Amino acid sequence: MKVEFVLEVARKDPKGFLVDLESDPFRTLQASGIDLSPGETMAIIDIVNGTSLSPLASRLGKLRLLWASITAEAAVAKRTPAAV
Repeated sequence: MKVEFVLEVARKDPKGFLVDLESDPFRTLQASGIDLSPGETMAIIDIVNGTSLSPLASRLGKLRLLWASITAEAAVAKRTPAAV
């Protein structure tokens, strides 16, 4: 499923794609050029917003945990001073 791919892109770009995805998931996904089905788009929006509106909602448990770890990593990175 491409949903996991999108989450991994967010993990690799925490200052860009991740921030954009958190602020406006739908517009960010449209602008990304990633070929997603409407169900996959809804699933990603569900994961980011913590909702369960997509038809795939019941199968997103593992991906919700992945998103939680990605956002936690980004939060730690923001608090950690850059190496000199």
